[in-house]
This record gives sequence, C-alpha cells and structure tokens, in this order.
Amino acid sequence: MGAFNLVNPYQGQGLGTMAVNPALKSTGTGVGGGAGAGTIASSVISAIGDIAISAINAKRYKNTYEFNAKMAELNARMYKLSANAEIRNIRKKAASLLSSQRAAVAKSGLAMEGSPIEVMMKSQEEAETDVIYAEINRDYGASLYQTQAGIERAKGASTMRDVSTSATKTILSTGGEVYKQYQLKKLYEG
Repeated sequence: MGAFNLVNPYQGQGLGTMAVNPALKSTGTGVGGGAGAGTIASSVISAIGDIAISAINAKRYKNTYEFNAKMAELNARMYKLSANAEIRNIRKKAASLLSSQRAAVAKSGLAMEGSPIEVMMKSQEEAETDVIYAEINRDYGASLYQTQAGIERAKGASTMRDVSTSATKTILSTGGEVYKQYQLKKLYEG
C-alpha cells in the first residue's frame, strides 16, 4: 500500500504537513512532522546538547568575570599603595620644609614668634590639606575598583542563573514539541 498525504489541520502554525504510511504505521520526519522515535530522540539529544554547551559557556564566563573581579581588587590595592606612598612623600616634604624654615629663622636670629611662626603653620596646614585630599582620592579610587569587582562577580552569578533559566526554557520547549509530535502521531494513526 503506498503512502498518501493527509492535510494537516494545524498547517500554517509551524507544524507542517505529515505523510503517513498506514501499512507501516510510520510518520514522516522533521519537527512537527511526526512523533517517530528518531525525531523525539533527536529533539531530546539536541536539548541536552544545548544545555551542556550553555553550562560550559556559563562556567567560562563566570571564570572570566571572577578573574576580572580579582584584577579589579588588585588594582584597588595597588591604588591604595600608590596613594599611601604619595601621602608619605607629602608628609616628608612638609617635615623637611618645616625643618628648613626653622633653621632659616634660627640662623637669621629672629624670634620663633609672629610672622615666621605663622608662615610655618600655614605651610603645615597646606601639607595636611594635601594629605586629606590624597586620602580622599585614595579611598574614592579604591572604592571604584572594589565596586567594579562587585559588578564582575554579580555578572558571573547572573551568568550561572541564566544557564538555569535557559535550561528550563529548552526543556519546556523540547517537551512541548515532543508532546505536539506525539499528539499528531496519535491523531493520524487513529
């Protein structure tokens, strides 16, 4: 007995048409074309492959994000070290300037009061203001790097959640497709 084509009432909805051979009780191939064991197996294997690839890629991305986070933390530490060295240099220069000013005042024979003292105090105030600005800059700059580290870690965690969501979507989509194929097979085989 030869194969004959049945018009699929679901045509135009992505299900296509189906050829049925009543003597062999087999269906055509292709997505939506029938619920043959090969089609179902192919769909399931494809879904498993998609999930596995997503998991592998997510792990790679998570590792990349974690690396970026560690680099940002390292940059924060380096920034703090550099700023601390700058603060030490400001204080050293201020102490050196104060010593030079005292020596100059003492050498000149002036009393350590009045204008010379005011000049020295003003120099010290300016140095401490520079130190305060350097400390603020250090803390702010380091916090930017630490924030970047947090963002990178959040991206890594999000990537792992995306795999879960993607896997669930793939399973549901594949399950729905297999169920449609099964129902069409039942419909056409009677």
